[in-house]
Amino acid sequence: MRWMLLNPHLGDNGTKTLRQLHAEQDDEERFQADLKQAVLQSLDMVGTGLKNEVGEYNCFLNVIIQSLWHLRRFRNEFLGRSTSEHVHVGVPCVVCALYDIFTALSMASTDTRREAVAPSSLRIALSKLYPDSNFFQEAQMNDASEVLGVIFDCLHRSFTSSSISDTVPVESNCMGSWDCGNSICLAHSLFGMDVFERMNCYDCGLESRHLKYTSFFHNINASALRTMKVMCAESSFDELLNLVEMNHQLACDPKGGGCGEFNYIHHILSTPPHVFTTVLGWQNTCESADDITATLAALNTEIDISVLYRGLDPNNRYCLVSVVCYYGQHYHCFAYSHEHEQWVMYDDGTVKVIGGWDNVLTMCERGHLQPQVLFFEAVN
Repeated sequence: MRWMLLNPHLGDNGTKTLRQLHAEQDDEERFQADLKQAVLQSLDMVGTGLKNEVGEYNCFLNVIIQSLWHLRRFRNEFLGRSTSEHVHVGVPCVVCALYDIFTALSMASTDTRREAVAPSSLRIALSKLYPDSNFFQEAQMNDASEVLGVIFDCLHRSFTSSSISDTVPVESNCMGSWDCGNSICLAHSLFGMDVFERMNCYDCGLESRHLKYTSFFHNINASALRTMKVMCAESSFDELLNLVEMNHQLACDPKGGGCGEFNYIHHILSTPPHVFTTVLGWQNTCESADDITATLAALNTEIDISVLYRGLDPNNRYCLVSVVCYYGQHYHCFAYSHEHEQWVMYDDGTVKVIGGWDNVLTMCERGHLQPQVLFFEAVN
């Protein structure tokens, strides 16, 4: 009874009372009101929004377009290539559509009106890639990380389909292959990681489980990340990622003469990517406020990927450029403006200056925004 008096917001079985639910609803309404006011507060525009009319559900695509746009090297190299240099992928072409949107964003950046740009051409092009499925169909929601993967694939096919060989020869004792050895491929040259895996048993000394593959993303479970943060409160984001990976252990291969003891896998990179992309996996689209806050606490704006991957020189530093977040069925993008040295929120056509990284974290906590895709760009 005494405990109950000290906790008047909880019901008899520990559930939330009507008073607490009303308080949470008020918080949500205030957050949504803040977003509506953002248009009026953003008259001194620092970026151009993307259109998302009622019923279009473009937000998952808009946040990826904004993130790619804010990666300066990708933007410059992509716009620097003539549209005649690539093979068309799809009818209409996905790469041409992205090029047209980037061109429109570039023109809008010099226009004082900063009118929002329509992503319709890319939305239509993506929908035509999968005519016999519901994948990326118009007027339907989709996953932001999935559409990013499809765009990478289209860029690869567009710039390398005329090349003689796209793959690196596979070593005889190693399973798998690297997807692309062509330097003109924007996707692989800027985002791709050619990973070599191996296990070195600490018990019997056997080296086994060789595997090579190309990955565009470093995937991490949000629950595992925040759990590790609780266990290792002083560890940085890169250290936490490494600790989570070390928890994924396999048996020393008995078929290869191994002892069967469990060991973690070494991940080796010979060349670091220009952009390191992390994807956080969540259990559902509406996580608890406490879990979101705990996950946000594990993030940093700087990362050293040599902590994660062997084969790299120390201090391979990257800075966070963009964060894709979602709440329920709606996406937001937070992107860092190098020109203004501030973080900016892109909510479709709404563009709002947020301030420093702490302000971004506060915004995410208040709005229950779950970070999903993080783009880190190499410092050099």
